[in-house]
Amino acid sequence: MRSIGISDQTLMTPAARAAGFRQKLEAARMLDHLGLAAVETPKLTDDEADMLLMRSLCSTVKRGALACQTGWTAAEVSRAWEAVKGARHPRLVVSMPLTSAQLEYICHLKPPKALERIAELVSAARGLCEDVEFVCEDVTRAELPYALQAISAAIGAGAGRITLYDAAGLSLPEEISALVQKVRAAIGQQAQLAVRCGNDLDMAVSCAVAALQAGADEIKTAYIDPTALSAAAMARLLRARGSDLAFEASLDITRVDRTAGELEALLTAGSGKVMPVVSRRPAAADDVVPADAADESLSQAIAALGYELSEEDIAHVKEAVEREGRGRALSPAELEAMILSVAQQVPPTYRLKSYLIHTGNAITPTAHVFLDKDGETLSGLCAGDGPIDAAFLAMEQIIGRHYEMDDFQIAAVTQNRESMGDALVKLRHAGKIYAGKGISADINGAAIRAYLNALNKIAYEEKTV
Repeated sequence: MRSIGISDQTLMTPAARAAGFRQKLEAARMLDHLGLAAVETPKLTDDEADMLLMRSLCSTVKRGALACQTGWTAAEVSRAWEAVKGARHPRLVVSMPLTSAQLEYICHLKPPKALERIAELVSAARGLCEDVEFVCEDVTRAELPYALQAISAAIGAGAGRITLYDAAGLSLPEEISALVQKVRAAIGQQAQLAVRCGNDLDMAVSCAVAALQAGADEIKTAYIDPTALSAAAMARLLRARGSDLAFEASLDITRVDRTAGELEALLTAGSGKVMPVVSRRPAAADDVVPADAADESLSQAIAALGYELSEEDIAHVKEAVEREGRGRALSPAELEAMILSVAQQVPPTYRLKSYLIHTGNAITPTAHVFLDKDGETLSGLCAGDGPIDAAFLAMEQIIGRHYEMDDFQIAAVTQNRESMGDALVKLRHAGKIYAGKGISADINGAAIRAYLNALNKIAYEEKTV
């Protein structure tokens, strides 16, 4: 049996790029559980949120490599490395089209100059990272002698992986087989050879088999992308004919179909949706988490509920436990509500500093709310029909905008006098719904945190569109 690698490019698809911060992290967590050789990410933009996302992915992707696309300048290579260097298995990916038309139109480079640029970029990446990949974009329409020159330049500069990308998606299996054989003959075992098969002719699986039989080491797949080889289709192939073809992979083929449905629901649901419920064991009635739980015991309690959080998110949950627990033990339901409220959130534009609410049956309810934005304390003071309405109006006063309230729910997390309040706020903006959750021993505080959670999602998306 020959061991083959399967890398996934779902996070590079349009659906994933349009998804929210939490959805991308949850998608990466699902993919990492499959035992992939690598989870690949798109080229970074200049937005700081991209860097924050990549750093969060570094703690999420643990089993396979986390591969980050670089740009076409040394500065972009350095930025990509800063983003991915915290990963357990970091990888830098230099990608360049190899047809003359695309080189000139997209990269503004003549073919001879492009060879120099490839060597420069790969060399810069190799100086930072041990694992460097070079992707030959549109290779099936390029002149083979030039493609081999580009591959040779990349390997000479330090690339240990070469990917042949059929961007047109129109190749037949025998054409892919011939290409892989020629490239393998040219490079020998100097580098690992991967293939990204297009699916415009619905022949991606056949092309993948042809590539592997011709000597390729790895195949690229993606979910929710009709132009790419489906990960589910590749899993079906391995289940049905893997033994006959003498192929085996570390991919957990028993989980691929379920993950496909979960990813589609997650990434196509739209921005601002609440993260799907994670499958977990039923909590025993006597399971409790002390308010002063040590980091290790808190991490174990979070894992028992079925969540895998980064160290940063665990720290956020611990802060919430200490703040809202008020010295008493928490039920699993209360801990889970805190996880959904404070973990895997978008980068906060506004942070809650404090609030003061005056209410009673003989006075008009008023709320004085203090928020922090970029180190500056902002305050709003408003009266309302009730304490929560007054708090929402105070926050609207701070941000200077009004959002339509699509839904507002409050509930007790558990059925006892000391139960925490759990609030859900849905704000409507630009035709989309943004949901926020909040939890607190004070129901007013829960509502304020939920509103702020939804507000930060709107602010985050406005920064990134």
